[in-house]
Amino acid sequence: MHVLIVNRTTMLCLLALSVFLVSWSCNGLENGLALSPPMGWNTYNYFKRNYNEAVIVQTAQALVATGMRDLGYIYVNIDGGWWEGVGTKKAVRNSTGYLQYDEKKFPDGMVAISNYIHSLDLKFGMYTDAGLKFCNGDENASQGHEEKDAALFASWEADYVKVDACSTTKSPQVLINTWMKALNATKRPMVFSNCLNNCTLDPNTWHTWCPEYSNLWRTSEDINNTWIGIMRNLDSVANAGGKGAPERWNNPDMLEVGNPGLSDTESKSHFSLWCITSAPLIAGNDLRKMTKSITAILTNAAAIRINQEYTGNGSGNGSGYRVKKISTSEIWYKPLPKNEHAVILFNRAGKQPTNITATWADLKIPNASECKATNVWDQKDVKTVKGSIQRKVDVHDVAFFRLTDCGT
Repeated sequence: MHVLIVNRTTMLCLLALSVFLVSWSCNGLENGLALSPPMGWNTYNYFKRNYNEAVIVQTAQALVATGMRDLGYIYVNIDGGWWEGVGTKKAVRNSTGYLQYDEKKFPDGMVAISNYIHSLDLKFGMYTDAGLKFCNGDENASQGHEEKDAALFASWEADYVKVDACSTTKSPQVLINTWMKALNATKRPMVFSNCLNNCTLDPNTWHTWCPEYSNLWRTSEDINNTWIGIMRNLDSVANAGGKGAPERWNNPDMLEVGNPGLSDTESKSHFSLWCITSAPLIAGNDLRKMTKSITAILTNAAAIRINQEYTGNGSGNGSGYRVKKISTSEIWYKPLPKNEHAVILFNRAGKQPTNITATWADLKIPNASECKATNVWDQKDVKTVKGSIQRKVDVHDVAFFRLTDCGT
């Protein structure tokens, strides 16, 4: 017989730990998901509400055929417009209060779509709105129906739920807490994407409940396929490097890479900046009709690796951030594991190519260090640099580097 002797200090430590764990279990999101920024695709940016079952199935197939799935793009997310009655000002709920899907758009049903997506080793995502109305004005959204809607998504074996924020009459904290509890109650692990634009990243007004209640939170307005719109959303995470961490990520919204309105250079910069800030990589273009150049951007393994890596404890700047802005030039930085570093030299709004320099002081690297600099985009520009890294960068373009072997 073995007797465990526990002294008073140990007992107090165990009691404190148990109180912490019980508190977290009762009050926080419990899914253990999004250990790295989620990757996938969403219907909204390109299709808005004009999609159907064929689009979803063909896009899932494209994720496999392009190699995107194997790089981590695993979520196939249906956004607004899936419900019966879409555009009629009233979404249809059945006699027991459950939302009904549009059978004309989805003749085989949501379970069949979910099963097919899962058969491709992909995951299935759904959308709703936390308010009384969906964003297109249709009534019967999720406010007051959270438990039923969460249970419905779980019955369809959804793996990801995006909750929007139109026509709400309660505080964001109350609504997202209600949704968190409803998702926890299903016992099905589902990534919780909080689209309520109230998790402000100003250090003076940051809401600590955002990372407690959800896996990712919107930091900005809806993105759009203009350079101005993308820059606005980028600015929302410029000083947010310490907020994102495993299971809890800043979300400046989905990608516009490959959509009309952006040049290939702008798409490359957009993707690079989302990678270095640890933003979720949710593609929003028509994957069935991508050019080779857009496919190459979305499948750049070196950039994706930087996006998915994390070092830090959540109190530092582990998610990447802007370290310097001089006129129209910017320097963005992310610390990487094993004393490695990612840096972007960005010509945001210049009218001509501009020389941009990031010093080791900017990046908090010891000044005497020599690092090997590898160009993320061509993997050919490999050289040893000391004290700084400098490049001439074209308009709206980036120079994106991984710094390794930094020693003195």
